Amino acid sequence: MVMYRRCTQSSRRQKTYDTWQQGFLQIFEAVLENKPFIMNVYHSVSREQVEIYLYKLTYDLLIGVVDEKSQGKSIREEDKKFIADFYKYAFVGLMLDWIRSDMKDNPKTIIDRLALLIQGNITTAIKDFASDSI
Repeated sequence: MVMYRRCTQSSRRQKTYDTWQQGFLQIFEAVLENKPFIMNVYHSVSREQVEIYLYKLTYDLLIGVVDEKSQGKSIREEDKKFIADFYKYAFVGLMLDWIRSDMKDNPKTIIDRLALLIQGNITTAIKDFASDSI
């Protein structure tokens, strides 16, 4: 499927702290381009497949960011996975709400608002997990 290839290629290229927004925007755009198909699947019994797919794409994007920002820091792999999982659920939750509302909002606006909300938070989480406070 074209959407799958596009999203997968996008997530492979956009796995850095400076490019995650572009990668996530490209996922939104691919979903929007395939709106009839996505809405059909979303409203069917196969809805879980859309969610699983979005979780995988988003996790791949985020774990790249977490790996980049944690270089040179002493942080366990399970903690990096936990951070990426946390943001994965938030990001996909936003996207599922967007799909549920018939994809009316502009994806760029959603990404810009998300960027403001989490600016520096991944780095802070890595720093907190890397310290011996846990």
